[in-house]
Amino acid sequence: MRRTPASISVPANGSKTFNVQLKVDAFKLPIWNLNGGSRGGDGFRLQGVEFDGYISITDGTDKVHLAWQVLPHKAAEVSPAKTSVKLKKGGTGRLALNHTGGAVNGRVEVFSLTGTSPRIPHRFLPRPGDNFAIIDLKLVGVRLVNSQLGPAIQFAINTFGERAHPNFPAEFDIYIDSDRDGIDDFVVFNADLGLLTTLQPSGQNAVLVFNLQTFTATVFFFVDADLNSANAILTAPLSAIGLSQSSQFNFSVYAFDNYFTGNLTDAIVGMTYTADIPRFVGSGLPLTGVPVGGRSTLAVSAVAGGDTASPSQTGLLLMYRDGTTQREADAIPVSNKKDGDYDETDEGLEQ
Repeated sequence: MRRTPASISVPANGSKTFNVQLKVDAFKLPIWNLNGGSRGGDGFRLQGVEFDGYISITDGTDKVHLAWQVLPHKAAEVSPAKTSVKLKKGGTGRLALNHTGGAVNGRVEVFSLTGTSPRIPHRFLPRPGDNFAIIDLKLVGVRLVNSQLGPAIQFAINTFGERAHPNFPAEFDIYIDSDRDGIDDFVVFNADLGLLTTLQPSGQNAVLVFNLQTFTATVFFFVDADLNSANAILTAPLSAIGLSQSSQFNFSVYAFDNYFTGNLTDAIVGMTYTADIPRFVGSGLPLTGVPVGGRSTLAVSAVAGGDTASPSQTGLLLMYRDGTTQREADAIPVSNKKDGDYDETDEGLEQ
C-alpha cells in the first residue's frame, strides 16, 4: 500500500514537501531466492523479488513521474530465551529459540563458537567519501559437515556491519596449521570466481584452498552468503587441507579490505579445534526452522574429551538464515554447572 496526499498547494516562487508512505505486507512477499554465492551474478532473479512503480505529480499542464523501487527480503527474527547455557550435571541443557517477528520460518545453523572480537571504535571507521573499508570481525565458528566431496569443515564468520554483496569489500583468510607444528599449511579464502578464471567479475563468491607448500589454489565450493548480510560460511574438504575428522588443528581468521586498500583490518587468531570432537554440540531444531510466531528448543550437550580436543570452543554460534538486519547471529556461551547449582530458567523451558 502506498500513501500520498491527494493534492498540495505550492506558493509562487516557493516550495512544498510532502511525505510518502510505502507499506509492505511481508506475508505476501515471495520466498527470497537470491544469494551471493552461486547466484551472485544472476541479475534476472531480481525481477521476482523487487517491486517498483511511479508517483505521478501533475499541475494540469505538466506531468512528472517519480520512480520508486524496493527490494524486500522476506525475513525472520529469531531470539534466544537466554544469553548463555549452563549444563546440568551429566552435561546436558536446553535453549529455547523464539520467533519474535517476520513472515517466514527462522532457519538456524549451529556452529562451535571458537572466537569473538570486540567492535572497532567508531572513530576508526570510514566516513562517506573515504577510500578505505574496515571489515570488523565479531564472531567465528566451525563445524564438521558431509559434502559432495566427502567430510568437510565449515568456517562461519559474522561481522559488525553488513555487506551489500559478499564479493566486496571483504576477503576472509583462514590460515590453517594442519599438523600443529607452528607453521601454517593452507589458507581458505573467498574471492570472485570470474576474476580468478576469466579476469572478469562474475558476481559469484567462491571458496578457494591455497596450499602454502605448493603455492597452488583450488576452488571447491561457493561461499554460503546472502546479499546485505554480515554472515559468511566458507566450506573446504578435509582432504584438501590435510585433515581427517579426528585431526586436531590450529587456525586463525583474518579480514581484509579487498576493494580499496588490500589492508588487513581485523583478526581472530590462535584457535584450536578437532572436527569430530567439539566441546559442546547443539541439536534437535527442525530443519524447516523455528515456526513463525512459535518456539523451538535446542538441546545442548557436552562431548566427552571435547575440553582437550577443542579447547577454543566456548559455546555455540547460531547463524540465522533470512535474519533481520543486525539479528543474523548470536553467540551463546556454554558452561558446566557445579554440583548443587540451580538455574531457575531451566524450568521456564517447560512452560
